[in-house]
Amino acid sequence: MSFIEKNLSTNERILYKSKLHWIIYLRGLFLAVLGLLVGSASYAACGFLVFIGVLSLITAFIVDKSSEFAVTNKRVILKTGLLSRKFCEIQLNKSEGLQIEEGVLGRMFGYGKMRVSSGGVIEVFSPIAKPFEFKRQINNAIEGSFIAPSVSF
Repeated sequence: MSFIEKNLSTNERILYKSKLHWIIYLRGLFLAVLGLLVGSASYAACGFLVFIGVLSLITAFIVDKSSEFAVTNKRVILKTGLLSRKFCEIQLNKSEGLQIEEGVLGRMFGYGKMRVSSGGVIEVFSPIAKPFEFKRQINNAIEGSFIAPSVSF
């Protein structure tokens, strides 16, 4: 059971979940492959680059698996970190702003930086997979929270 699922309130349900984009693995993969290619020229450089690449891949894996992003019927929950956590929770009725930045590569590969502001506090989460879909789901949840329940007699 995920951190978010463990911390849902009564009658709260997850409407949408997102995660970090796979691009976080690219640096480690690049360094490891570069180390293997350089291996014929220098064993020391090869070993160092492969070691740094594998270490970067492990770090990216831990960051990926310890990050959760969700929209519920009551709030937006964003959590990163394993040992030290960064946690942002915004009630749907208190949501002030959501800003998304996508560079050229972000548009090509479907990731971006998300800035969430509430009560004068700004939290940045990056690189989020499909950030505009996440924003759309937040907007849908906000609209859904304003729908008056039907009354039957």
